[in-house]
Amino acid sequence: MDNWFLLNAALSLVLIAVCAAYNLARPNKLSVHYRLGAFGLSIIPSVAASLFAFSPGNPHSAWLFPLMVLLCWTSVVFYFSFLLDLTSSPRVRFFKYAPSFPVVITLLTLLAPGHIGKIGVSLVFGTLSAVGTFWMLLKWVRSASDFRARRDAEWILMVFSAFSLGLVISFFRSFAGLLWVLSLWYLVLHIIVNMLHLLEEITGQDNLVIMDNVFDIVLILDSTGHVTRMNRRGYQLSGFSSLRVRGSGIEELIIHPELSASRRMQWLIRYCWRDSETGSVRSPSIDAWLTTESGEEIPVDLRVVSLVDLRKRRTGYVISATDMRITRQLMKEISDREYAARGLALSERKFSRMFIFNPSGILIVDLDSSTITDANPAIEEILETPTHSLVGRNLQGIGLEMDGMNIPSLVEKVLMEGSVPEFSARIAIPGKIVRKCRLSAVSFDLNQSRRMLLSVTDVTQQEQMREALTRKQKVETIGVLAGGIAHDFNNILAVILGHIGLAKMRVSEVNARSPIEKAEYACLRAREMTRQLLAFSRGGTPVISVCPLRSLIVDSSMLAVSDTAVACLFDIPQDVWAVRVDRIQFGQVIANLVGNAVEAMDRKGIIEISAENLDLRETSPHRCPLGTDSLPLPRDTYVKIQVKDQGPGIPDEIKPHIFDPFFTTKEKGTGMGLSIVFSVIQNHKGSVWAESAPDGAVFNIIVPADPDFVDGDSSHNPHAVLDGTRVLLMDDDAMVLETAAGMLGSLGYEVTQSRSGEQALALYRQAVKAEKPFAFCVLDQVVPHGMSGSDCAREIRALDPDALLFISSGYSDDPVLARFKDYGFCGVIQKPYTLEELRTALSNVLVT
Repeated sequence: MDNWFLLNAALSLVLIAVCAAYNLARPNKLSVHYRLGAFGLSIIPSVAASLFAFSPGNPHSAWLFPLMVLLCWTSVVFYFSFLLDLTSSPRVRFFKYAPSFPVVITLLTLLAPGHIGKIGVSLVFGTLSAVGTFWMLLKWVRSASDFRARRDAEWILMVFSAFSLGLVISFFRSFAGLLWVLSLWYLVLHIIVNMLHLLEEITGQDNLVIMDNVFDIVLILDSTGHVTRMNRRGYQLSGFSSLRVRGSGIEELIIHPELSASRRMQWLIRYCWRDSETGSVRSPSIDAWLTTESGEEIPVDLRVVSLVDLRKRRTGYVISATDMRITRQLMKEISDREYAARGLALSERKFSRMFIFNPSGILIVDLDSSTITDANPAIEEILETPTHSLVGRNLQGIGLEMDGMNIPSLVEKVLMEGSVPEFSARIAIPGKIVRKCRLSAVSFDLNQSRRMLLSVTDVTQQEQMREALTRKQKVETIGVLAGGIAHDFNNILAVILGHIGLAKMRVSEVNARSPIEKAEYACLRAREMTRQLLAFSRGGTPVISVCPLRSLIVDSSMLAVSDTAVACLFDIPQDVWAVRVDRIQFGQVIANLVGNAVEAMDRKGIIEISAENLDLRETSPHRCPLGTDSLPLPRDTYVKIQVKDQGPGIPDEIKPHIFDPFFTTKEKGTGMGLSIVFSVIQNHKGSVWAESAPDGAVFNIIVPADPDFVDGDSSHNPHAVLDGTRVLLMDDDAMVLETAAGMLGSLGYEVTQSRSGEQALALYRQAVKAEKPFAFCVLDQVVPHGMSGSDCAREIRALDPDALLFISSGYSDDPVLARFKDYGFCGVIQKPYTLEELRTALSNVLVT
């Protein structure tokens, strides 16, 4: 290569480099400038590689040739990228694979046989590139929206054609001439893009700015009905990308009953508007839907305008689509306003009736002065004040108390926000109870003044029910634990108490008996704690019997005040009814209440205990006292017991929690006493509540009563035991079985032991056949994986209807214990028991 050739090559490459740098460095560059600059910079290494590859005598030409081919076809890819941006052509699907095209073409060139093969590959792909170029330019010319744009596009087409022909001729004549044609062509492209402003005229940048700032959706179609451009609003509403929209048929974006791919042109011709064809000044409206990327269909109002050239030929279409969602909403609101206007008088009458007959209390308040201007009848019951006394009063004078808010701040919030959602409050009525309420407020205009509608709902009873339910759930939770440990723990205590009783019988020396008696006392205390826990057990079913009330209250109270300086003052009439209770559990209730009173008075003072009959059989339900579930008690006969102390009373802040499990104000308290009271009364279907008097606390209890009971009438008729002293003892626990057998043996009975209900039934059947029946049977109720005591009793009764059967169990919530006679038993022996308690239980039924 001579110096003159190198100088020409250098100058042409410098020209290309300067133009490329200018496009990349200009401040207001567009994407087309980026792509033109990249195209120019890619030409420089391609030309340099070509010079070295075809340099005579170059030892590196073997590997420079593939590099030259790769760089040249890379420049072609950049060229097509620029051409796509220049003509605003839609990118075809496979264009994303364009970076791999140079590699593929280079490999095909290298694999082609001989020079002829390599030249053939280059000609094939060169021809394809030329065809693609002219196809894009021709399509650009045809899609021009007006005559000026079409003329400019045609001029650029001729420029491309001329320079393409010049490149082909120069390729066969002179490599230096080829470089100058290439550099001059690049210079012309630079001038087109940067100086002559043909790009702005052809692509319509001003039009694009206008389109993008139009609120409606604007679509520009070519003459075949394919989308060439859509404004920013369209992309925002549809969610589609420009790659998805450009080149798509209008039917892929617009939904209309008559529009489809096959009928696209007929639809456009039918609905398009041409000023020369119609006398109207505006295109007709078309109801259609715009589809979106997410599948939503947006209602739109379409207008189609036909684009024509100077020869009145259709060159494309412009479609404007107005989002009708807001318009339809406005139309609906207008329609609603019309309906509201027609029904205003009716609404006023309805409001008046709702105001008067609304179950919630309503106050109308003047927001400027906080004065009550009107009140409905329901508020009279809540405030216990007539309506005429409320009107004219300040809102602050009705006893309204709100958490974290006062009346001025409520008024200010209503003025600022227009409404206040429902919130909790209290109404303190002087000298009476405090009512819990739910308030809500909303502002409105009346007679050119700002008013507030204050709704007041009395939720005192609902809150009481909620607290009762919460308390019940807490009690039942503890009950699950208590019921789970009851059986096993009572069996252990039964073994210990039984052996202690036997040991006491065999030891007569006083000093030796003292430790045994202390151990027995400790076991009895453990049994008492177990029974307290069992008061919580699920159901806690009491063994109901009819008991004279006076003796039960006196005995339990005197036991609770023993060893203290507290005196009990009883006010119990002689004609007070007997009560239907579990004697042990109800005695525990009285003892707990009296014991709490003793603690409150520092173990000195007077406790007043009274009782009275309460006949609710003729009382209406809403006047009946509330039970532990905050529902009215059933209409029946009851006895009300009242325990009043002289202590400090109950503070209001702790009163809602005094019956909660483990709640206590004492340093060494367990918090179980009043919870046991609540649980027992709940299981008796009664009622219990506390009051704080000026000189102490008052606890009230209501329990079912039996007015027809006469003391002495219910004395049982003892059963004479059969000849002989053979008894049958059944228990699944070996240690309990051994201990109980020893205790019965110490009482003079001959004991036959059984570990299961099936075995006990077989033993009883053998005894009947041998005519040596058992005097009585003691059957354990709960036998895991075997016949229970009640099932065994049913089978024994079938063999011997006169059999004397006792039920024994460590569970307190078994229904068999509560209704033992219904299951064929004559008595209950509840575990754990002492020897004396066993003897007493048997002697209440048997006569030897």
